[in-house]
Amino acid sequence: MNTYPAEYLLHPVPVLAVYGLGDSRPDNEPSEAQRSPARHPPSSRATLGSHLKTVFSNKQQYSVYESARPAAVPGLATPAFKAIFVDKDYTLPERIPIAPNMPPPHSNLSPLSTESPLHPDGFMTPLWVKKQQETPSVVVGFYDLWDWSHEPGSPPRPKRETGPLASHILIDPTEREKDALLSQEINDRRKYFQDKGIKFAATIILKRQQTDDPAVEERLASMRKQSGLDNRFSFFTIAPGTQHDVQEFVNSLYRAMHEPAIQYYNNRVKKTRKKRSKLPSPSMSVRSRDTQEPQPLSIQGWMLRYDFKTGYFQEARQDVEGATKSYESAYTLVADMLAPKSSITPNQAGLPVYSKRWEEARALVDCISIKICTFYLFMNDPASALTQLNGHLHMIQSYSSNWGIGEQSFEYWAWLSKQYRIFGDLIDLAVQHGFKIPIPTAYMSTSGSPNQSHPLMTGNAPNSIIGCNPAAILQHPGFYYHLAAMCCAERRRRFLEADSNTQEPPATAWEVLLANERQVDHSGLTIELLTKSYEQFKKYRNGRMTLYLAAEIAGTYYETSKFEMALKFFERIGKTYRKENWNMILTSILRWSLRCAKELGSWERAIECLVELMSSDLPMSEQKRHDIQNELLDVLHREKSGEPTPLAVHMDQINPMLTCHVQIKTKASFVDAPVSFQVTLKTGKQSPPSPLRFNRLRVLFNDSRYNVVLTDSNKDDEAGLASVVHEDCTQKLKALTEGEYSGWLNKEADLRVTKNQTKVFECCITPKECGELKIVGVCLDITSPQWHLSFDYDMDRPIEKSPARRKWLDASKDALKFTFLEGSGELNMIKISQRPPRVRLLTNHATPALLDEHFELGVTIVNQEQDAIDARLQIEIKDPAGQDYITLSKDNHDTPESAGETEFGRIESGKSLTKPVYIHAGDTPGVRVVSLTVHYRSADSKEPASQFVEKQELLRIPFRSPFESNFKLYAHCDKLSTISSPDLRKTEKWLVNASIRCCAASDLEIERMELKQESFEHPYTSLTLISTSDHTTKTSQTWSAGHVCNANYLFRMATDDMTEPQPTIPVGSLVIYWRRSGQDSPYSQTAVPMPTLEFRRQNLSVVADAPDEIYVGEPFRLTYTVYNPTVHLAEYTASVELSDAFVFSGLKILKGRVLPLSHNSYHYTCYPLLAGKVRLPRLKVIAKQQGVEKEVSVEMLVADDEKLLKQGGSEQWPPPLTFVNARRYYN
Repeated sequence: MNTYPAEYLLHPVPVLAVYGLGDSRPDNEPSEAQRSPARHPPSSRATLGSHLKTVFSNKQQYSVYESARPAAVPGLATPAFKAIFVDKDYTLPERIPIAPNMPPPHSNLSPLSTESPLHPDGFMTPLWVKKQQETPSVVVGFYDLWDWSHEPGSPPRPKRETGPLASHILIDPTEREKDALLSQEINDRRKYFQDKGIKFAATIILKRQQTDDPAVEERLASMRKQSGLDNRFSFFTIAPGTQHDVQEFVNSLYRAMHEPAIQYYNNRVKKTRKKRSKLPSPSMSVRSRDTQEPQPLSIQGWMLRYDFKTGYFQEARQDVEGATKSYESAYTLVADMLAPKSSITPNQAGLPVYSKRWEEARALVDCISIKICTFYLFMNDPASALTQLNGHLHMIQSYSSNWGIGEQSFEYWAWLSKQYRIFGDLIDLAVQHGFKIPIPTAYMSTSGSPNQSHPLMTGNAPNSIIGCNPAAILQHPGFYYHLAAMCCAERRRRFLEADSNTQEPPATAWEVLLANERQVDHSGLTIELLTKSYEQFKKYRNGRMTLYLAAEIAGTYYETSKFEMALKFFERIGKTYRKENWNMILTSILRWSLRCAKELGSWERAIECLVELMSSDLPMSEQKRHDIQNELLDVLHREKSGEPTPLAVHMDQINPMLTCHVQIKTKASFVDAPVSFQVTLKTGKQSPPSPLRFNRLRVLFNDSRYNVVLTDSNKDDEAGLASVVHEDCTQKLKALTEGEYSGWLNKEADLRVTKNQTKVFECCITPKECGELKIVGVCLDITSPQWHLSFDYDMDRPIEKSPARRKWLDASKDALKFTFLEGSGELNMIKISQRPPRVRLLTNHATPALLDEHFELGVTIVNQEQDAIDARLQIEIKDPAGQDYITLSKDNHDTPESAGETEFGRIESGKSLTKPVYIHAGDTPGVRVVSLTVHYRSADSKEPASQFVEKQELLRIPFRSPFESNFKLYAHCDKLSTISSPDLRKTEKWLVNASIRCCAASDLEIERMELKQESFEHPYTSLTLISTSDHTTKTSQTWSAGHVCNANYLFRMATDDMTEPQPTIPVGSLVIYWRRSGQDSPYSQTAVPMPTLEFRRQNLSVVADAPDEIYVGEPFRLTYTVYNPTVHLAEYTASVELSDAFVFSGLKILKGRVLPLSHNSYHYTCYPLLAGKVRLPRLKVIAKQQGVEKEVSVEMLVADDEKLLKQGGSEQWPPPLTFVNARRYYN
């Protein structure tokens, strides 16, 4: 840690020596490396050894938090060990006496040994710590259990049975011999390490097949007894398994070895303390002062040596509290040895400065102090840790002046920076392991009443309240990293002073020290420490301090000529100080940024800094403000080649030297109406100190057609420098026709500004379209042959609502005066809309409207404007149905559409013009919503693109159907064929009775009504019109409301295959040609759809056929036909019911069957007895078909179609009646 010996600073843990993890094979067997990996993959034994080595060496260094805390919870957490790998015949170093009766020689690291680097007066070396880290406290040996597979060429032995039934079987003598040899070897190693006070444990490595072998268990039990090892803590077994299994084994081994390891270090502590107790008092130490030869180590040095050893062993056994006390004792002793004169050993001077022992003591005292601070933080005692740090710094500071490396030397500041950095690292490490930085109130304690007043408030000075020293409060790591960075910066300054003042020749030690210091990157170290401090302060949410540290980093970059990095940091922190109005700090940051920009030659950034430095909000003297303005102008007019460089400064992102506000006079206006707005420039009380002239002022709109550019008029009169100036730019605005701003509105104005001035520019534009018109930006330009500098003000940004009322500078009177407008804040947007239309829309039409007619709607436009207008009318049906459309001519030659447009042309003021339009509505009755929209503009307007004004009205027109229809259908059986065999053909007659009623409120003139049959094609079914009786509608008629017209239509339906599914046959529609009575318009057409026809259901039927004319006394023939149109056989019984009007001859009761698609006929001769409407004898038929019996209806056959049309209905039983004429006589 920062050039200190690593051995002093590492936290020791118990050392575990491991051997036997290499391949176990006979000497003549080749190793795994000598085998071909393709033929012989690594054995499971080799893999297990590799996994164990990996797990043992996974972590070799531990912090106090990782080792001491698990050690405090034995049996639960895994204790920490450092594993070292040794040979199988590993032995500890032996100190052999020179002669049998002589004591053993001293250690090669003892000050008493001439070969020691500590001879004769050294007290401690890192080599001793390194030696302890290589000396095991416990040893674990791994051995393989022998079996026959270890013998080359020997086949595997059969598995030996064990247990009571196999007790008479002898154990293999070879196994017994090999096990005895292994037990003896383990026992020898156990005795050797036991004599050294080191715990030994053996681990037997089994093969997979040996894990479940009971014979192996017996062998292991026998070996454990012979070797004298405990089953639980000294004798283990392991077999190849997964990585997790290996890790669990190592964890259990660590837990078992932890207590013996702790006991080992306890013994070392006792031995060391025993030696220290035998030392005499330091006051009895007598040292020669005259000799120049090195003196032996003093008693105080031996005490230091033993205290350090005790602390190390206590630390290794994780006794943090005991180690802290031992290290504190050692710290006191070594600090006394560094003093100019010892206070422990009388008459003993301090160690010579810059001597070898002095350097060793300096390193040791720093490392001991670091350990003590670490332990106090671990024990959650931050106050003691901070006390130790402050006491150590004070002690070295008091000694440094005597050493010649006081506060004026860079060596002292280098050492102090190192101490703060290490202490910050210690706190950071503690925080990572759960340490909580105490809050300052934790250091306060109150002994009196909590309501007691403070002494400063009462004037008394009681001791009831105990305060705290801020230096005694532990801070987070960022605080100490910052102190380290400040010390590092001071180190650099001290070094530069010493390097510039040195006059000594290069060969001196001082020049060598300076040469080494020149190799140090002081700025890099400072920036690194400041960065670490920045991260810590940011972590603990100290926002102000992070900005300060960023400024320190930027300053360090500037000192090292890394201007680009410095400028980036200055710009980053300047944003926050600018936002929070820390203007004093921002001024300093801008000055540093300006220096960096000049060094880099970045004149764009330099100009930005100069512009902001001219702001009145930044405190500085008037002379400096003059210098800044002159410097800005010098940079803008600096000679350089090439095209002018454009540069835009966004004034809303910095502290502006002048503010800009815009104000549109009204919130809404109309097309072609003038819109006035004012641009206000306001300077500060101190800036600019001299009049500043701009070349252009640009006002940007969201529609570039209205952009305004004001150019400087180059006036020099004093009126333009008054405190309040009004520049009227509403008149003579002309559009530029060429140049960069072609199409912009332009006028000249005085664009000078000076300090404490308000200058208002009033302009006027005329919008030509509807919409939102917004001022999006204002730009002030300063142009030179080298630069095009623009001060940009973004007016489209979100602006906080200002409570101040809107103001408008009124220049209509002699004195300028601000007047208040409606609203508050700024208004940079206006809504442009059309003027309210001043025309009237009148309509004239008859009600109600009828479907299918061209309904005439008269539209009148009345001009109420002051000027003549040019108008056109747009008419549209909202949500039109299928047959809804509009035409502009009654001749109906237009293309049917739901919307139309017609030109009205010129309408003079106060005049009106009427035009008809025609609306056609079809399909469904109901209300039609018609939209009438008038578009007009002034007829005398000179603007070719003048926008139209529109007015819209909605008209609701109810439409009703002119006719209502009612249809009745009558089916009649057609005459059957005389052939009784099955016949697939069938015909039916259908009489359609149509009743048409007039529903119009007014009379309708009917030209004609005709049937339009719909075309129907089918492979075996047809429909034919036989006759009609609509002759009454073939001539022109007038129908009044409620008039009813009837018409009959007789159709014949025929099919060639009645077994096939029969379709529904469309008949068509009745088309009525009509118009309103008294009108000369074309006839409208209304199509009334007729119902569809289909064959009746195929059931058994009885048809009665009688002559049309019957006379009394004249016999006639009556035929009954039983017709089966189905595909099933039908059985039936029949009987004839008598009638008083007739006598007949024929079968009265009968029984029969009728085949599918066939008919049976029965003939009767009847003699009429009575005249008039009488009942014929009825044939009652009871039929059975598909197991169901029912009576069959009787239908009378009517052969005459004309008669059927006149009857308009059907003749069916019961009772079928016929008319019998009176007896006729022949002359």
